[in-house]
Amino acid sequence: MTASLNPGALEEAFGYSVDVLKRLISIPTVAPQGDHYGEAAELLARELESLGFETVVERVPSEYQREKCRHASDNPRFIVYGRRGEGPALHFNGHYDVVPGGPGWSVTEPFKPVVKDGKLYGRGAIDMKGGIAAALGAFKALHLSGAWPQGLRVEAAFVPDEEIGGECGTGYLVNGMGVTPEYVVLPEPSGLEKPWHGHRGILWMKVRVKGRTAHASTPWHGRNAFLLASAIALDLQQALASMYAGRRSRHRIEPEESAKPTVSLGGEAGVTGGGKTNQVPGEFYFTVDRRLIPEETVSQARDELLGVLTWLSVKHGAEVEAEEVISAEPAINEPGELYEALREAASQSGRSIGEPVVCPGGLDMWYYTVKGSKALAYGPRGELAHAPDEHIDLGELRFLVETFARLPITLAVALQRRT
Repeated sequence: MTASLNPGALEEAFGYSVDVLKRLISIPTVAPQGDHYGEAAELLARELESLGFETVVERVPSEYQREKCRHASDNPRFIVYGRRGEGPALHFNGHYDVVPGGPGWSVTEPFKPVVKDGKLYGRGAIDMKGGIAAALGAFKALHLSGAWPQGLRVEAAFVPDEEIGGECGTGYLVNGMGVTPEYVVLPEPSGLEKPWHGHRGILWMKVRVKGRTAHASTPWHGRNAFLLASAIALDLQQALASMYAGRRSRHRIEPEESAKPTVSLGGEAGVTGGGKTNQVPGEFYFTVDRRLIPEETVSQARDELLGVLTWLSVKHGAEVEAEEVISAEPAINEPGELYEALREAASQSGRSIGEPVVCPGGLDMWYYTVKGSKALAYGPRGELAHAPDEHIDLGELRFLVETFARLPITLAVALQRRT
């Protein structure tokens, strides 16, 4: 007999998810500082325990953090992991860290949640505390309805540091704690039209170009590293654009411009150690953000980039150094029964979803797929992720609560049929 959800329980669960989301947004869990990670982890652990989950809060070991997470602060990192039931695991992963609030907000301040015109505003509302709240709301609906499916284990992992590569979050969960579920859902802001079954990879580099410092009144005694770096950056952009022009992924990536490798230079740039107007800069740096299509690897992209920089250092007669900042491999998988179960759950909740596509950005998905997990990312619209006035439409949140509540049921039925 198939378990069913109580309509009243769904409504109560939706209200609960709104309340949880407000409380989460109020905790400024900004990466990489992580000043309030412990507070968020305590809140999330309490909620999972109240819903019948066997729950642990794991502190990432300090030595692991120092070795693997060079861009994290010294503040401790906490992973919240809960499980309920027995059988193959359906695992929900959400990152509770967010980017800084930033300027330009008009409806509220970043960490003061406000509901207005059917939308809940605040930093992390869609990326991705809203997804965490939707998953918790789904668990609440199952709990109130007494509808936990038989033969399936439901898991939740709430992690830090996705915004800086995930090594001290999902990376430690999978590689340090050994959590390798069969099925994974990441409620990232994919938009409700279709889920993501993969993502592009990422390689961040910091390039330093060395010249010679001198007093600005006698610039001929120096060599201006800013001008050297500018010339090298322009040549680098041109060389890479030419190199990438003939490459295109065979997978469907949206928007379609993302089906090719891309590079962005100068997201950060400046005089090393700080400059002064009356000083010829002796060293200048700029960053490189390289995005990889699924057919590429980080090592290939790194070698390619370093090769071009070596050639440019000779061409310009300059000393050039490049340091890797963060990297993550592309991910691609065919989720099969997980997608079919999600499609059925969404249909029962009143919406048709399309075939999966590849995310143009980076996710924590690859930590799972390299271990053999079947994974999908599915969540609210994401246009305002990282932007001022970030918000989630409460109609979308309600739909996600119901869909995620139905998903364990539809997946359990599919697995029973398969056996």
